[in-house]
Amino acid sequence: MAARSLANYMVRTLQKKNAVVFFNSQSNYSQSLKSEFVSSVSLEGGQVSSEFDLSKPDFSAAKSIEQATKQGAEVLMLAANTETHDKALQVIQINQKKLTLLAGDDVYTAKTLEIGREQTTGMVLAVPWHIKGDFKSDFPQKSRQLWGGDVSWRSALSYDATVALIAALKRNPTRSGVQQALLSSDFSSTGASGTIRFLASGDRNAPVQLVKIVPGSRSRTGYDFEPLR
Repeated sequence: MAARSLANYMVRTLQKKNAVVFFNSQSNYSQSLKSEFVSSVSLEGGQVSSEFDLSKPDFSAAKSIEQATKQGAEVLMLAANTETHDKALQVIQINQKKLTLLAGDDVYTAKTLEIGREQTTGMVLAVPWHIKGDFKSDFPQKSRQLWGGDVSWRSALSYDATVALIAALKRNPTRSGVQQALLSSDFSSTGASGTIRFLASGDRNAPVQLVKIVPGSRSRTGYDFEPLR
């Protein structure tokens, strides 16, 4: 869902057709995000002209950006994970805002704002939830009261996982029973990000929130993640 949302935003909203992707071949999460983005861009009528593996010992951010530019890339997609986050930040710095930046949810960190600063402004990320993009739930207000500030999508999804587990345990308090309950077509519960349901694959059936990095004071870094309406 995240990759499809980013591909859709790239081709339909930005009106750009040529992208390059930076990913970690040693991470299932990163590989999956990269592969789905490549497929989704193609389905939207665009193309991914190059894929750069951040985990390679000889990876060079400068050479990769140079190659991407020569190939006429307009968009740079960061499908980095936690282990390659620092290399992704190198790519952002060297890019100098030449190529439009897109990214997955692992790039959504305070460190991205602190280190990337001005070079990250305008970057769009796909995340499962954002505290300012949720108007129906009372979780944002309750979480601010409890923790004294805004929480990220990670905290919201951890809360949802706990809520879902409790609901499943009430149905059947065994390991196999919990799994069956969660995958049942009639299972649902209400969490921080709305209704909690799961697909037959076990993945969460939930919408994606696109956020953009803009100048701001909420994070105290000078830059904030703000939801796109």
